[in-house]
Amino acid sequence: MSNYLELTQLPDGTIVLRRSDDHEHPIVKIEFSGESKEFLNGEELSVAKEMIRAGIESVSGNAIDFDDFFDSHKQSLRKKPVTLH
Repeated sequence: MSNYLELTQLPDGTIVLRRSDDHEHPIVKIEFSGESKEFLNGEELSVAKEMIRAGIESVSGNAIDFDDFFDSHKQSLRKKPVTLH
Protein backbone atom coordinates (compact mmCIF):
# COMPACT_ATOMS: atom_id res chain seq x y z
CA MET A 1 0.00 0.00 0.00
CA SER A 2 1.36 3.42 -0.92
CA ASN A 3 1.71 6.19 1.62
CA TYR A 4 -0.53 9.20 0.98
CA LEU A 5 -2.25 11.95 2.96
CA GLU A 6 -5.89 11.63 3.95
CA LEU A 7 -8.36 14.09 5.38
CA THR A 8 -10.68 12.24 7.76
CA GLN A 9 -13.45 13.09 10.19
CA LEU A 10 -13.10 11.03 13.36
CA PRO A 11 -16.11 9.66 15.29
CA ASP A 12 -15.80 12.53 17.82
CA GLY A 13 -16.14 15.11 15.00
CA THR A 14 -12.46 16.11 14.94
CA ILE A 15 -11.07 16.43 11.43
CA VAL A 16 -7.48 15.29 10.89
CA LEU A 17 -4.96 15.39 8.07
CA ARG A 18 -2.73 12.35 8.45
CA ARG A 19 -0.51 10.00 6.54
CA SER A 20 -2.38 6.90 5.47
CA ASP A 21 0.11 4.65 7.25
CA ASP A 22 0.11 6.60 10.54
CA HIS A 23 -3.28 7.07 12.19
CA GLU A 24 -1.78 7.83 15.60
CA HIS A 25 0.06 11.06 14.70
CA PRO A 26 -2.06 13.48 12.64
CA ILE A 27 -0.29 16.34 10.89
CA VAL A 28 -3.22 18.73 11.46
CA LYS A 29 -6.28 18.61 13.74
CA ILE A 30 -9.33 20.82 13.25
CA GLU A 31 -12.13 21.01 15.80
CA PHE A 32 -15.23 23.12 15.17
CA SER A 33 -17.33 24.45 18.03
CA GLY A 34 -20.97 23.42 18.34
CA GLU A 35 -22.05 26.84 17.09
CA SER A 36 -19.74 26.51 14.06
CA LYS A 37 -21.05 23.02 13.27
CA GLU A 38 -24.60 24.34 13.37
CA PHE A 39 -23.68 27.17 11.00
CA LEU A 40 -21.78 24.84 8.61
CA ASN A 41 -24.72 22.43 8.44
CA GLY A 42 -22.68 19.27 7.87
CA GLU A 43 -20.04 20.82 5.60
CA GLU A 44 -17.20 20.71 8.15
CA LEU A 45 -15.04 18.39 6.06
CA SER A 46 -15.29 20.65 3.00
CA VAL A 47 -14.43 23.73 5.05
CA ALA A 48 -11.49 21.94 6.72
CA LYS A 49 -10.17 20.92 3.29
CA GLU A 50 -10.25 24.53 2.11
CA MET A 51 -8.62 25.72 5.35
CA ILE A 52 -5.72 23.33 4.83
CA ARG A 53 -5.45 24.20 1.14
CA ALA A 54 -5.34 27.92 2.01
CA GLY A 55 -2.62 27.32 4.60
CA ILE A 56 -0.49 25.41 2.12
CA GLU A 57 -1.02 28.06 -0.56
CA SER A 58 -0.02 30.82 1.85
CA VAL A 59 3.36 29.22 2.59
CA SER A 60 4.07 27.77 -0.85
CA GLY A 61 2.82 30.63 -3.00
CA ASN A 62 0.54 28.47 -5.15
CA ALA A 63 -1.96 25.63 -5.14
CA ILE A 64 -0.27 22.25 -5.08
CA ASP A 65 -1.02 18.70 -4.06
CA PHE A 66 -0.88 17.96 -0.30
CA ASP A 67 1.49 15.00 -0.79
CA ASP A 68 3.86 16.97 -3.03
CA PHE A 69 3.95 19.85 -0.55
CA PHE A 70 4.72 17.71 2.50
CA ASP A 71 7.26 15.57 0.66
CA SER A 72 9.15 18.60 -0.63
CA HIS A 73 9.07 20.39 2.75
CA LYS A 74 9.69 17.35 4.98
CA GLN A 75 12.93 18.73 6.44
CA SER A 76 11.58 22.18 7.29
CA LEU A 77 8.36 20.73 8.76
CA ARG A 78 10.17 18.60 11.32
CA LYS A 79 9.69 19.87 14.83
CA LYS A 80 12.67 21.93 15.85
CA PRO A 81 14.04 21.67 19.38
CA VAL A 82 12.98 24.50 21.68
CA THR A 83 15.04 25.74 24.61
CA LEU A 84 13.26 27.54 27.41
CA HIS A 85 15.27 29.59 29.88
